[in-house]
Amino acid sequence: MTPTEQNLNMNNTNSRGMSPLMESVLNRIILDANKTERKYTKFGQKVDIPKGKTKTVAFDKLSPLPKATTPLTEGVTPKGGAVNITRIKGEPEQFGNYVSYTDQLDFFANDPSPEILKYTELLKENQLETFEHLDAMELASGLNVFYAGEATSRSELTNVLTVKDVRRAVTSLKRNKVQPADGKDFIAFIHPDVVFNIHNDPEWRQPHTYSDTTELYSGEIGRLFGVRFIEDPDAYVFRGIPFAAKYDELSVLRKDGTKIYIAETLSTDDASSITNRPVWINGKKYTITSAVAGENGEAYLIANKSLDNELIEADMKIYPGEGGKDGEPVYGTIILGKNAFGTSGDKTAEIISKPIGSAGTGDPLNQRGTVGWKAYRFFKIIEQTKMLRIESLANTN
Repeated sequence: MTPTEQNLNMNNTNSRGMSPLMESVLNRIILDANKTERKYTKFGQKVDIPKGKTKTVAFDKLSPLPKATTPLTEGVTPKGGAVNITRIKGEPEQFGNYVSYTDQLDFFANDPSPEILKYTELLKENQLETFEHLDAMELASGLNVFYAGEATSRSELTNVLTVKDVRRAVTSLKRNKVQPADGKDFIAFIHPDVVFNIHNDPEWRQPHTYSDTTELYSGEIGRLFGVRFIEDPDAYVFRGIPFAAKYDELSVLRKDGTKIYIAETLSTDDASSITNRPVWINGKKYTITSAVAGENGEAYLIANKSLDNELIEADMKIYPGEGGKDGEPVYGTIILGKNAFGTSGDKTAEIISKPIGSAGTGDPLNQRGTVGWKAYRFFKIIEQTKMLRIESLANTN
């Protein structure tokens, strides 16, 4: 079996596995990525997970003191105010993923050193994408919701996001005396499809310019009404009922007539839940008449028509098709104030190498090795009123 036919991995230098030095270097790479590249965690309360002490993570929410409107009497000490503290608690969850390689890849690889960094990048991106997706889902569960235009519910939405919608939302945050997320501005995470629409709003043209461009966040596209907008492909989109408890999207491997082979494993129950459902692929809507269970690469969906002339390619995503009105996907633009959520776990990410032969009798012929990532994560909304979500449609035509 040739190297290109193997599962991608980064432990492919020699049968002894990675040296301790190499593994420590790769751990620094993934730790630095969690510190610098995770978008949401920059703007929340942070605590470290206390190793060896307790599994519980806690954040404190302090309610404002009542206004002291009674004048002081000379020489008389008034009664002090009572501090109301609400403690938000939870337990971190552990996540991980790995790739495997064989002894033949290990033996025949000519100069695998350049490949190590490629596979490190693959695993690092997988960890970041996993956590960013989970973070976006948590923020999208917030209860403070505005709807674009005149809609009062998700099912009534017919409008794309406009500057007027942003102004209305920011006014609400300011009315509730929410402090800016970074000390100067509120922070908004906005999907690229929604960016396309708001850039077409004539009111966006001028107010988004800066006097100081040295403090831009990665992906930032502009500032308006005290809100800095960060373009975010991970911004949550309400597309309908997940395909299964663990899948709110599927990945295309290949198509064959009416069949779409996917990268995920489907159980019989999973396959049954997808039958007779609309889906979105590459911006077009299709109907899945049935699905066949199997391991990743063997499971497939069956569409109601031939897909030979449809632009459906490997790595494209398959999404549920029952979002808002007429099944359109509904986009959530999150605007954050200070202390809206708490987060921890950035310092726990690690690369783990299991070299060929390390499994003992579980790998009697020394044929398999693995390398992967593992990390703890805790992310929770602390105060609903310090953030809000604007739901809208998007039109990229």
